[in-house]
Amino acid sequence: MKTKLILLLCFFGLSAQAQSVYSVQECIDYALKNQASIAKIKLDEEIQKEVNKEVTAMTRPQVSASGSLQYLFIVPKQRSDAGAFNFGDAFKYFALDSAKLAADPPPPPTEDDEYTALQFGLPLSVGATLQVQQIIFDPSVVIGLEARESLNKLAKLNTKRSEEELKINVSKAYYNCVIAQTRSDLLDENISLISKMQSMTQKLYDAGFAEKIDVLRLTVQRNNLRTEKTKINNLIEVSYYLLKFQMGMPLTNKVSLSDKLTDDAIKGDLLLANATDYDQRTEMQLLKTGVELNKLDFKRYDKSWLPSVAGFGSFGYNSQMKRLKEIVTLPYFPTGALGLSVNMPIYGGGQRKAKMKQAELKIKQNEFDITNFRQAMDFEVSNARTALRNSILSLDNQKANIKLAEKVYTIARAKYKEGLGSNIEIIQAQTSLKEAQTNYFNSLYDAMIAKIDLRKALGIYK
Repeated sequence: MKTKLILLLCFFGLSAQAQSVYSVQECIDYALKNQASIAKIKLDEEIQKEVNKEVTAMTRPQVSASGSLQYLFIVPKQRSDAGAFNFGDAFKYFALDSAKLAADPPPPPTEDDEYTALQFGLPLSVGATLQVQQIIFDPSVVIGLEARESLNKLAKLNTKRSEEELKINVSKAYYNCVIAQTRSDLLDENISLISKMQSMTQKLYDAGFAEKIDVLRLTVQRNNLRTEKTKINNLIEVSYYLLKFQMGMPLTNKVSLSDKLTDDAIKGDLLLANATDYDQRTEMQLLKTGVELNKLDFKRYDKSWLPSVAGFGSFGYNSQMKRLKEIVTLPYFPTGALGLSVNMPIYGGGQRKAKMKQAELKIKQNEFDITNFRQAMDFEVSNARTALRNSILSLDNQKANIKLAEKVYTIARAKYKEGLGSNIEIIQAQTSLKEAQTNYFNSLYDAMIAKIDLRKALGIYK
């Protein structure tokens, strides 16, 4: 049982180790899923969708309910003509027209009795109303509905641009790690060669066939390489931290890389002959979408002189009483209304024309931005192509230098073994070989970066 448990743990350990090996594409896929900046920009898409729903909701009926309870601790009065209720001889045929009244008629009103105060209403009032309003026509809402698609497109393009930038940053960080690791492996080989040479020279010195200075030279060379190796290891650690940061991965995670930099990876599909298509760049699509939105703004201000029409209806109950307990005992009176409201702007002090002019000027700005972007893209593509050509020339030259340095090193070793050369020649040859190899891998990295930049400039880095 214990053996099975150990094997199971080993299996899971190996599985976990295998899962930590990433290719460039796997690193990009991980970053797209886990990078906080991408998650944040995608929330902007969701926010825009909800904003569009808000605009759509304005075209639907708006229903609201309201209720009120009011207590008038002073019931208001209204001034009225004192003779408003003086009916004169209107009641002469009724009981009021009696002999007593005829014998003692009321005095005529004086100037002070010209007005009288009347009190209407009751101190407590209760009401509840249900209201419905429906927009029939509103130019700003109509234009807002037209703008929904462009706004959604703008949010998606912003996400796309952020994803493209992330892919480029992850790719560059990935290949930076690859080159740093390759230089480390190269130093290991050089340290191994120098160590063997130093050991052999030490034996020759012990046997009396070499000088002490030969041993010291090789020891110094080996120590220098070890110091450089330490620096490279620190650089590798920083490079991996940068890669994991770009991926949105915890810095404590262990990562191994599977892709290697080779001539074939650089020279395959060079894209040097690709025509420049401005619409391939997300930035151009963003600029054109900005033109669409500014044109809709202009249209919105241009149509703002049109009237807005809305229909409404209300239904409710209300009641009045003297005492609070009568709220539930006295009957309520129904009330209802249907109507149509029209609001038409007549004069706004010139605001409409000013806003139209602003939108028109913004459209012209967008057109200048598009022109400038075309020029900038042409310049960027031209520079990227030149940089890639130069990097490939440098790469081929450094590759040829490695072959020459290897021949020189082989000859120097052969001469030293036959006693015809010194270890100084070997050290010089080994140093030249190391420099040639380092320059080659640096050129390889520069060429890959130039290729990535060219794909970015052409808008085809997917």
